[in-house]
Amino acid sequence: MGAERAQRAIVYALRVAVGVFIIWLILRAAAWTTRDCTVGLYVFDICSWVWVREHLGLPANKLLRAVFLELIGLVLLAGIGVTVRFVMPFWGRKKDEPGA
Repeated sequence: MGAERAQRAIVYALRVAVGVFIIWLILRAAAWTTRDCTVGLYVFDICSWVWVREHLGLPANKLLRAVFLELIGLVLLAGIGVTVRFVMPFWGRKKDEPGA
């Protein structure tokens, strides 16, 4: 009984560590995504948008940039949500439920 409880505690601690690491990676990606780059003399734009625009041959359009940033935000939100849901599934469980 004691060994099983210790093993469960180690698994929970490992899940929390993995979850924190994944969220850290997601937040680092968010910081990289919103970083500014010099495009011209006194002209700055978002580095990731400049990279996507150059590789896909898109025009420098404010609407496309806004859509791109909105998609980045949704991906970051989904990443954090999936991390919390699947890496830390014991949050919000009652002791009666299986797997708790």
